[in-house]
Amino acid sequence: MLFEHLIYSTAIAIIAGMIHFKLTGRDYSWIIIASAFAPDIDIITDTLLNKLDMSVLIDGSPIKHGDFHNITMLFLFASLVSLILQAKGYRFAEAFTFASIGFGAHMFEDGLVYNPGYPFLRPLSEHIFGIGIFDYKPDLYLIADTRVLIFGLIAVMLSAAIRIAYEGQGWINKEIKTIVIILAVLTLSIPVLGSLDISVVDEMTSSKGGVLLDNWQFGKYTSWDSTIFHGGNHSGRIMIPGNESKISGIFQSTVIPARPNTVYLFSSWGRTEGAYGTNTPAVRIVELDRNKKFIKQTNLIYGKGTNDWVRKKISIRSSAKTKWVYVYSNIWEGYGTFWFDDVGLYEKGTDANLIPDPGIENGRMIELTRFPLFTVK
Repeated sequence: MLFEHLIYSTAIAIIAGMIHFKLTGRDYSWIIIASAFAPDIDIITDTLLNKLDMSVLIDGSPIKHGDFHNITMLFLFASLVSLILQAKGYRFAEAFTFASIGFGAHMFEDGLVYNPGYPFLRPLSEHIFGIGIFDYKPDLYLIADTRVLIFGLIAVMLSAAIRIAYEGQGWINKEIKTIVIILAVLTLSIPVLGSLDISVVDEMTSSKGGVLLDNWQFGKYTSWDSTIFHGGNHSGRIMIPGNESKISGIFQSTVIPARPNTVYLFSSWGRTEGAYGTNTPAVRIVELDRNKKFIKQTNLIYGKGTNDWVRKKISIRSSAKTKWVYVYSNIWEGYGTFWFDDVGLYEKGTDANLIPDPGIENGRMIELTRFPLFTVK
């Protein structure tokens, strides 16, 4: 939807700019178009932070696509933009309004096109909104859905006709200049993302495009495997191709309630193929406090090379502040293929597995519903 966001935000900017210019003599419409791409910064944020050896958790999970698609991030983004532009002579309230319109336009467009969409009202509500007017398919050279694009172009033409009839053509060159600059920035970002080993396609299509899993989510270099598994019919797979050590995305469980100062037995089955590099694959459990802030992490480390299924297990005592835990698997600075399956988390002395869907079985294949403007490999 990146290309369509440019078109739809332009239609909104034309009308908003016309109204604002009539009232104040100032046209800030370019801020709407530039801000329309802000929510999708979440696609690359976690990878960029990993490059800096940093990690930020939202609700106990690394940042993933969709985490910035809410009113909290809208407020923070609009405030930051307004402060920056205020230093350049722009009026804070006006810059805030236009940045909010651009950011909100992106969320509104996603809500119209996708179902499921995102929890746009977080933190007020965790409800996932989405109408799904279109069964989105990138059928126009893999950069846009033809129907979505046509409606957007019609909206632009109608908006332009209204403004030309009301105001004349003096505003057109400025609007075109803004669009050209944004397209240039998107084009120039391709080699930059490539040098950082960021695949926008993987980040946007991993868990929302192709597969929906219950109680699990997964990211770059990871997938739901129905060909190799320990038990049941599926496993989680992480595969970093080549022989260069890289950082994979994570295959992560939902957040699970836990008790403080309690002994737990944590285990998982794992299998490796050509696993080498700086570090080897691992399945990990993270403890969080009542506010879902990180406390500590315990790892089940699997060996290098090619190894058949093996069960790793460990006994851990939770922290005095532990209220939540989650399990995830990844390859941190390594390469090769790793499968994990049949994850276990038991409170000592009980036989109830606390991991929802421990065999990673509950999911379904769907058609791609997320596709970016460009591919970076």
